[in-house]
Amino acid sequence: MALLAGVQILLAFVLYHSAFEAYRRMFGSVRRDISYGLQLNHSLYLFGALALGNAAWLLSCRSRRSGLIGFGICLLFWTAFWANTFASMPYRSLLVVGVGTLVLTMPLLVLLLRFRGPGLVDDVRPGSAA
Repeated sequence: MALLAGVQILLAFVLYHSAFEAYRRMFGSVRRDISYGLQLNHSLYLFGALALGNAAWLLSCRSRRSGLIGFGICLLFWTAFWANTFASMPYRSLLVVGVGTLVLTMPLLVLLLRFRGPGLVDDVRPGSAA
């Protein structure tokens, strides 16, 4: 669980900085806003908590529905945290929320692999040809 949360945090960090640098190289320098920088620094703590909570929820859930509910709650908190910046910096806010959403969906792959549909699971009944 800690490994999954750590990978999510590292992936979010790398994706955000890569996308930000690509934007800066294509369109030039961006407006520096101290409140955005402070919120970005504080968001690292929030994202770490959400990544850990998301990983714990998805690894301990018993159904797909429960996993999707946990993901939805984490995504709601992440989006609500950035809601105040959408008016002043919509593209940067969309970048941060998009990266967070992309990274928080990563554990859903674990969930989908854990709860495969009946057509995807091998038939292990006695007498069946496997």
